[in-house]
Amino acid sequence: MEERAKEIVEKVKELLQPILEEGGFDLVDIEFVREPAGWVLRIYADRPKGGITISDCQWISERIGTVLDVEDIIPYSYNLEVSSPGLDRPLKNQKDFEKHRGIVVKIKTTEPLDNQRNFKGEVVSTSERGVTLHDVSRNAEVEIPYEKIKSARVDLDSLFD
Repeated sequence: MEERAKEIVEKVKELLQPILEEGGFDLVDIEFVREPAGWVLRIYADRPKGGITISDCQWISERIGTVLDVEDIIPYSYNLEVSSPGLDRPLKNQKDFEKHRGIVVKIKTTEPLDNQRNFKGEVVSTSERGVTLHDVSRNAEVEIPYEKIKSARVDLDSLFD
C-alpha cells in the first residue's frame, strides 16, 4: 500500500503544481495517509514570502478538489485538507533553508557526523550539497549534507527569546 500512496502523492503533486503557480503559492509537502477515520490527502502550501490565509487554503482546495474529481486518480474515499505548514514546519530542501537564513534550526541526521547526530544553530548558508550552520554546541560552522538530514525544524524557543 505504501508504494501506491507514493504514486498518488507524485500524481497529485504533478496536478497541483500549475494551480499553486497560478495562485503564487509554494508547495511545502503532501501526505496521503490512512488514519482511524479513513484516508486523508493533506496538502501544505505557503507563499514565497510566508503567510497563507484560510481563504488561500479554500481557493487551493476548491481547485485541486475539482481536478482530482475529474482525474479520478485516488481509488479510495478520502478527505482533502489544505493548510499552512505552521511555524514548526519541516525544512526539507535548499529553498527551505535559504528562507530561514539567520534563523536557529534544529537538525537530526540519519547517521553521526563527527560523532554528533543532533545539531542546533543559525543557518549561515546553503549550497546544492547541504546547509551550513553555526552550531551552538561547537561554536563552529558545520556543513550538513541534505541527504543526511533525517529531520529539520526551526527552533521555536529561539524565535521568542
